[in-house]
Amino acid sequence: MPDVPSHPSSSTHDKVLLFDWGGTLMRSMPRWQGTSAGWTREEAIPHAPETLHGLAAGWRMGLASNACESDEDPIRASLDTIGIGNLFEHIFTWRSVGSPKPWGPFWSHVLRNLKVAPARVVMVGDDWMGDVWGARQAGLCGVWFNPHSDEVREREGVRTIHDFRSLPDVLADLGF
Repeated sequence: MPDVPSHPSSSTHDKVLLFDWGGTLMRSMPRWQGTSAGWTREEAIPHAPETLHGLAAGWRMGLASNACESDEDPIRASLDTIGIGNLFEHIFTWRSVGSPKPWGPFWSHVLRNLKVAPARVVMVGDDWMGDVWGARQAGLCGVWFNPHSDEVREREGVRTIHDFRSLPDVLADLGF
């Protein structure tokens, strides 16, 4: 008898991993203002690029950011500097969506464009309210990236990581 995947819907096309941008994939960028000023000089969060490359074969990936001045091209250019721009199928921003995270209209737009059930989407971000709480309210799973303390927040559909290297195990714990 052939091996049957333990998760009935485990193809790359039916699960999506979304990431916040500043503070999650790249250092926070509060000193830069404008559509692309200086962002290509920001550093990657430790272990984020190699972790994303390791996960890319099994996931569709996207970015969900509250960037209100930039759209896809300058954001992708900044991600290219750390070698991950090509991994993102979609880039959603406050500017392009017309609504910010954590509110419902943002997530409704994202889900319409992804064409996948909310329970098949995981949002990873460093802002508890904007990234995790809002995503959960829309039915997505959430991973709180908290590199600044030992605090852990876990409940149904929510996990915490302090280091990107633990993301694959946390995704497996969430049932992916």
